[in-house]
Amino acid sequence: MDWERTLNIFIIAFLILNLALAVQLWLRPIFFNPANYISAEEIAATKSELEDRNITVIPKIPRRMKRLQPLGVKNASLEEGEVAAVLLGPEFEKLSSGVKTEYRSVQGKVDFYVDGRINYLSSSPQEEGSISQREAQKLADQFLRRTVGQPRDAKKARTKLNKDGTWTVEYRQRWNGKELEISKIILVVGQGGSILQMEYLWVDVIGYVGEKTLSIPATAALKVAARQMQEGTTVSRLYLSWYSNPVLSEQWRVSPVWVVESEEGDKYYVNAHTGELEGEQ
Repeated sequence: MDWERTLNIFIIAFLILNLALAVQLWLRPIFFNPANYISAEEIAATKSELEDRNITVIPKIPRRMKRLQPLGVKNASLEEGEVAAVLLGPEFEKLSSGVKTEYRSVQGKVDFYVDGRINYLSSSPQEEGSISQREAQKLADQFLRRTVGQPRDAKKARTKLNKDGTWTVEYRQRWNGKELEISKIILVVGQGGSILQMEYLWVDVIGYVGEKTLSIPATAALKVAARQMQEGTTVSRLYLSWYSNPVLSEQWRVSPVWVVESEEGDKYYVNAHTGELEGEQ
């Protein structure tokens, strides 16, 4: 008898047995626990209810409910005066109020809000031209690097041609392979290539905080978002993310949310733990 071969067979069989036991004890309760899933009947009933209101859902509705944690974040640090000088030139007027500091010059104005938002508006007249989408994206990248800086975790979300011939270039945050809805940078690029407007809000992600809690089902989030929708709306995307309105704090927690997005680009943020509508845009 080949004892070495027999021993190897016993070892392999033992490992397979232990793996099967681990699946039964640990993985199966997590991934196959019926309490973590909604039924196909519930999904069908929700779609039927929305269709009665002339609301169509295109994406597949997930059955599984995930255990999610909030994120700890803080506002990105920027030097107001330096940014204002780059945007407006060295000669500008500074006005302060309780909620923001406004810088003005002949080149435009920029508002720094206490909650971390930055709004820039150029006073340059609209130029004639017809730049391409790629040119608009390139100019937006260059503008960011030259002014507020382009965050490492900033990724282009979408670029849209507006009716007046300008381009809107939007950036979103991608952290650990996940798309976050907290931060955003929106630039409007003129027909001739100048940057006409900027909306800026960016946070630094500290990491996960708090305990994991089971999310509400996607069907519940759809029903909450549908209350804000008009008849004839088509839901084009449905996914999990993290979202928060700006907060007056050095650090704060951002809740996980279901993002319900329409074909028109409207987004509804439903708290994935409480089921409350956190915001829309």
